[in-house]
Amino acid sequence: MFTITVLSGCFLAAISCKIKKVKVPMITGLLWYFHFVFLFFAALCLLLLISGYGFKGSYTERVFFTFYAGSGIVLYGLTPQDTSGKFAYLTCFFGFPFLLIFGLLLPPLRLFTVVMGLGLLADGHLESYKIDDDYALQAKTVEILNREPDYSLVEDKYWLFEKNTRFDVPYGIRGLKMEKTGKDSVRMQFRAMEDAGRLGNRIDTIISLHQ
Repeated sequence: MFTITVLSGCFLAAISCKIKKVKVPMITGLLWYFHFVFLFFAALCLLLLISGYGFKGSYTERVFFTFYAGSGIVLYGLTPQDTSGKFAYLTCFFGFPFLLIFGLLLPPLRLFTVVMGLGLLADGHLESYKIDDDYALQAKTVEILNREPDYSLVEDKYWLFEKNTRFDVPYGIRGLKMEKTGKDSVRMQFRAMEDAGRLGNRIDTIISLHQ
């Protein structure tokens, strides 16, 4: 809801500024600096994600991307319409919702548009299972897209960052318990859900913390 709320507010603010032809050069200049700061962090987030790293915090990257896009939308409302590259750049932010609507109207693109829109705008639910001060098992669920969470092993790195490694587990975990058995391993105990929705046998396994 955070992403949709912020972007919706920015979109309405941009429309209001465009209709009223608001001209505030000082605020516009400051907002450009704000936009470039979040552009830097958004680009850094992309580079980190490609290498399997990210900033600490459940939704840190989403906050950077949201404020980057939101500031671009508001700047569109404050910038006079012309044919410059700057205005075309800002139009991309403002025109994204209309692109989604266009995709929903075309049956061949409808499913792709819904999945892409939910993936970009839905925050989902994150739950962290602490292993020790450096490791945790993280479960992410976007209920509309998948009822069961995707698991990943999270390792603290370099003060502000963390390494995120996808961790494959059986479908539907219940009653998860973890105990560190050594410096580089952890014991996991859980029950896996069967296809009929019933609890299956208890699973007891040991995983390595270093991939």
